[in-house]
Amino acid sequence: VGDSGVAQDFECQSPKATPESPTTAAAMGCRTSRLQNSSAANEVDTMIKVPAAGSKGRRASVMHTMAEQDVVVDSKAAEEVLLKQAADMENSISTPTIALIAHDNMKKMMRQFVQVHLEMLRDFQLTGTGTTCAMLRELGLEPIGSTASGPLGGDQQIGAMLVAGEVDAVFFFRDPFSAHAHIADIEALSRLVDCYQVYYGGNYRSASAVLSFMHGNLKKRQATGRRCSIMKPEGMSDLAEAVQSDYKSTRAAALEKSKS
Repeated sequence: VGDSGVAQDFECQSPKATPESPTTAAAMGCRTSRLQNSSAANEVDTMIKVPAAGSKGRRASVMHTMAEQDVVVDSKAAEEVLLKQAADMENSISTPTIALIAHDNMKKMMRQFVQVHLEMLRDFQLTGTGTTCAMLRELGLEPIGSTASGPLGGDQQIGAMLVAGEVDAVFFFRDPFSAHAHIADIEALSRLVDCYQVYYGGNYRSASAVLSFMHGNLKKRQATGRRCSIMKPEGMSDLAEAVQSDYKSTRAAALEKSKS
């Protein structure tokens, strides 16, 4: 799974315009059409809400914005906005996403881990289960949304994000001395980590080593424009595909067998 962004369950809306910050329509050089004599023409809240599914927390597109405002677009100004949005999207896509999870008895260690690695973590998109994300915000980080608590399905939600290619690494501070009611979910997530060959840190040392490696690669890519990754065997460009290929080859046979 390559470095990618992550879709989050929250909606995004532009800030209200101020005398110093004109509305989106004005910024795009647009003129109103049928609303010139309407009080609605003076509305300053120019962005529509983006549906949570697949939104990645980004602003609405220029087309949606124009439809909401009922305006005619100045092509040159709209082009500039489109280019800016494309740059914003590229930056989001190219920033790796790390999911952080910690059992209750391990949350103190995760807090200490975050405090020690705070500056490196700022360069990544972060997500995780509910309580963990609340802790990240307390420490000054800005996780992009959060999942439910682990026993309420949070581990499964992160697993789904992993399958969708939206998570590049999982740091899971597991408590080795307590029984867990949702052990099936924990094991399922661990299995998916192996199935999709994403980076995984299961304790402080491994998480620190993985984070340092990922951060080094990220800085190299930002400096050179070239993607850096681990050393792979010749002819094996996709580790996840290498793991999954034999299983996938049996799917057609299974479908045919179901017809008999």
